Amino acid sequence: MKVMMWISAIAMLCGTMGCQYYEEYRVNKGTADVREETAEMMRAYRLCLQRYEEDPPQAKAHCAPYTQSLREVEIRREIVR
Repeated sequence: MKVMMWISAIAMLCGTMGCQYYEEYRVNKGTADVREETAEMMRAYRLCLQRYEEDPPQAKAHCAPYTQSLREVEIRREIVR
């Protein structure tokens, strides 16, 4: 919610002052969001692996969605570049 308020405030300033750094801010913010999402996914994946470390077939079955999600995040990151 606060992010949206900041973005709208910056957009208003950009419109009145001709802000040249707004696009750079959006790119940096998007990159930071993707990195944060990746870090959260990695933490969850590690917890899943720890939970099933005694039973590798179960680990593979239960933790596979995390690896798929991490691949999708990486694909999105490559598309953005």
